[in-house]
Amino acid sequence: MNCKRKGTRLEHKTLAMLKAAGYLCIRSAASLGPFDIIAINPLGLRCIQVKANGWPRPDERESLRNAARGMPPNAFVEVWRWDDGARKPLIKAVDELGV
Repeated sequence: MNCKRKGTRLEHKTLAMLKAAGYLCIRSAASLGPFDIIAINPLGLRCIQVKANGWPRPDERESLRNAARGMPPNAFVEVWRWDDGARKPLIKAVDELGV
């Protein structure tokens, strides 16, 4: 499968889950920024990087941490990892990913 198409499919799957949970979502298609999706609800915002079958590389994790430093206190920076065939993603906060 084309990697770009797979990533887009997983981003749309993530969007559907977030919208079903009551979030307003913004997808940054083809962006080179640290986040693929921004999800907003009255409690705060979730800044999400979507990955397939693996966690971000060390340089990507550092980029996510740097972006998190400039966020308001009610913002959560997360990585959603979709393994092949999984019905639900594995979700970790950027601080849980290690160095």
